[in-house]
Amino acid sequence: MYQLLFLSPSPRIPYHISALTGYAWVCELLTGHPDCIKNNLGVKLEVFEALVQVFKNNGFESSRNGVSVEEQLAIFLYTCVTGLSTRHLGE
Repeated sequence: MYQLLFLSPSPRIPYHISALTGYAWVCELLTGHPDCIKNNLGVKLEVFEALVQVFKNNGFESSRNGVSVEEQLAIFLYTCVTGLSTRHLGE
């Protein structure tokens, strides 16, 4: 019984199954309807682009695991706007 409950490998089920990667979602916001970026990130496209430029001018760059400055900023702003937990942000 112990072996069946604890030692048998259980089937793995993928958790993050969105069709979009984080960067693809950011690109969709940047190229989509202007209200989408405002509603999701709380800033207009022009403000977002200006913030990205400020960060890049001050030495910010893609993270070690390849997360772009744009995606990092979008994650931060989305967190501020929604107040979601890290678990929910992962989606």
